[in-house]
Amino acid sequence: MRYDIVAIVAAARGVMPMRRLLERLPADLAVPVVCLAEGNATLPVQIAAETRLDLRTVHPGDRIEAGCVYFAPPGTTPLVVEDRAITLAPYGPESAALQPQDHFLGSIAAQYGARALVVVLGNFDGDGVAGARAIKERGGTVLVLDRGTAAHWGMAEPIIRAGACDRVLGAEDVAEALRAWFTPCSILECAELQFRLGELLDEALRFCETRLGNVRLLDPGGDGLHIVVHRGFDRRVVDRFAIVRREQESASARALRLHSRVVIEDVEGDPQYASYIEAARVSGYRAVQSTPLFAANARMAGVLSTHFMTPHRLGPEEARMLDEVARSAAPYVTRFQEGGGG
Repeated sequence: MRYDIVAIVAAARGVMPMRRLLERLPADLAVPVVCLAEGNATLPVQIAAETRLDLRTVHPGDRIEAGCVYFAPPGTTPLVVEDRAITLAPYGPESAALQPQDHFLGSIAAQYGARALVVVLGNFDGDGVAGARAIKERGGTVLVLDRGTAAHWGMAEPIIRAGACDRVLGAEDVAEALRAWFTPCSILECAELQFRLGELLDEALRFCETRLGNVRLLDPGGDGLHIVVHRGFDRRVVDRFAIVRREQESASARALRLHSRVVIEDVEGDPQYASYIEAARVSGYRAVQSTPLFAANARMAGVLSTHFMTPHRLGPEEARMLDEVARSAAPYVTRFQEGGGG
């Protein structure tokens, strides 16, 4: 399922998760984000300094554009109307008795239906269930904040109890799923895929006794490897190398070309790795291995990489374990390659 809009609901207790989510979204996000958030007039200014998306304050009649984040002025609620325009209701999140969340989500359900993705990072007392139901009834998707991420569990519990959500996720899970959203997989399938592959990456990192690694999956064209799960890397490094092309000389690109594991025992001594030395120094690694991930049809679907703090020669037990992890990943990368089918 592809979406045409992302709507975020954040009561005061959900503002920090919302900021973390927006901070992690890519600058080229192909959909607009409209926020109903409880906060003062400085909140959009603070978020504008943290996100790479174009942040805008809503003015009645504005047209919604992809790659932009929209906040309503304090004391108002954004409502989406015909022709992808926004108007403002003369009451804000602090006026819970006037059901701002229900009106906000109801307007999105009416205009976008199944093409709407809603992320609830804290709803308002006595508000939100009807709006979430409206989204669900029209085929849209509703995600709510999980126990582990929520500072105060219960902020979205009425929606969960009403059965008006699809999945309970963390803010970071939502952000990473949106980053990885470049195949026919739905946002839920991307999130589930990341959870499963993240478990396998963590297993590989524990065995290799390192903290740095990532999993990349091949795009539908078969030319680019996209990061879908990563551990230990600075966001700037992840953003810069979010996509690796087949013709490049990173370990993962070489593994893609060769269809076999590539080990660079010391990146400082590998002339072909020169383009990545700065990132290696910033991240603190000296060696890297990249193991191919194959789908059930034996087609290459991605690469699992682990990075080591010192020069490192891969031992036979490490190699065996990495092969086992790669085999365990096959059902998940197969679903990803097939666009969520099966």
